[in-house]
Amino acid sequence: MRIILVDDDYLTIDLLKQTLDFESFDGELVGCANNGTEALKLVENKHPDIVISDIKMPDMDGIELSKQIFENHPNCYTILISGHSEFEYAQKAVKYQVCDYILKPITRQKILELNNKLQEIYHQISSNDNSYSYLSNDKLRDDILNNLRKGDIESIGELFVSDKFLSALSKSNDETLGIQLLNYLFIYQQEFENDSFFMNKSKDEIVSEYRKLTNVNSRLTYLSTYYYDLLEYAKSKKNEYKNPIFEKCTKILQENYKDPYFNISSLADMLNLSLPYISTIFKEISGQNISRYLSSLRLEHAKILLKDISISIKDVCLSSGYEDPHYFTKFFKKQTGMTPSEYRNLYSNSSLNSQDTK
Repeated sequence: MRIILVDDDYLTIDLLKQTLDFESFDGELVGCANNGTEALKLVENKHPDIVISDIKMPDMDGIELSKQIFENHPNCYTILISGHSEFEYAQKAVKYQVCDYILKPITRQKILELNNKLQEIYHQISSNDNSYSYLSNDKLRDDILNNLRKGDIESIGELFVSDKFLSALSKSNDETLGIQLLNYLFIYQQEFENDSFFMNKSKDEIVSEYRKLTNVNSRLTYLSTYYYDLLEYAKSKKNEYKNPIFEKCTKILQENYKDPYFNISSLADMLNLSLPYISTIFKEISGQNISRYLSSLRLEHAKILLKDISISIKDVCLSSGYEDPHYFTKFFKKQTGMTPSEYRNLYSNSSLNSQDTK
C-alpha cells in the first residue's frame, strides 16, 4: 500500500516512519508533507492508498484535506491524528469517510493499533483487488472524460454493461466507483462555463443521494440517467460552450505569446482543460492547430521588430517568445525563406530606396 504522512511537526512524522510496521501491510512511504496543500499535491501525483494526517496544520488543515480527498480521490483512505481538544471537531470529518482517528500523544499502544488498522485496510484492498485497481487507474478517468467530450454515448453504454464495471459497482460496502463517476460528471460540467446542468443540486446532494442506494440496479440506473441526460444536454449546448473556450484560448495566446516559457501545455494548465480537448475545439472553430497559431503570432511580431534596426536580433528573438536564437533563425528562414538578418537588410534597403525617391 502506498502511504503519505502529513504533519507540521517533523518529530511526529519521524516517529511514524520509525515505528510503523510497513512490512506487515506491504506498505511503501511515497511522500511526506507539513500541510494540507502540499499533501493534496502529493495525493494527485503519487495516488496513495492511505493518507495519515494531523488535524491542526497551517494553510489547509486535516479536515479540509479529508474533504478534498473524499471528493476527488474516493479510492484513498484517510486516518486523522488529533489532540483531545480537537477530537469533537475531528469527528465532523466522519462524512468524508475518515476510517480512523489517533489521539495524541502517540504511544506505543496506539502505534500497535494503527498497524492493526493498516493491516485491516490492506486485506480489504487485497480482497477487492480487481475493482480497486480498476478505480485507481487514471486511464478510466481519461477514457470517460474523453468519451463525454466527444459525446460518445455508445462507449459510455458499453462501460456500464461491462462485467468489470458491474462487479466493481456491486460491492456492497464500496461506493467508490459511483462517487468517482459522479465526480467526472462535475469535472465535465465545469467546461460549460457558468451553465449548470445539475441546476439547484450541489455535488454533496448528488453524492448523498447515491450513497443511499443499496443495490447494483438502482446505482446503475442513477449513474446512467445522469450520464445520458448530461450528454444530451451537452449536445444541445455544443456551440454555446465551445465558442467561449476558443475565445479564452485566443485571448491567453495573444497575452502570453511573447513569453519564451509559454507553450500550449501552459495554455491547457491555465484553462484547466486537457490539451487534446482544447486542440480539437480550436481546430474545429479556426481551421488551424494551436501550435501553428502561436507560431504565427510570434513570427509576425518578430517581423515588426526586425524593421527597427535599433533592436538587436537576439532581443528580437527573446521578445518574440523564442529562448534559443539558433532555433529562432532556423524557424524564421523556414517560414520566410530568409534569415532574420537578411529580412532586416531587405527591409532596410527598401526603406532607404523609398526615401531616396521622395
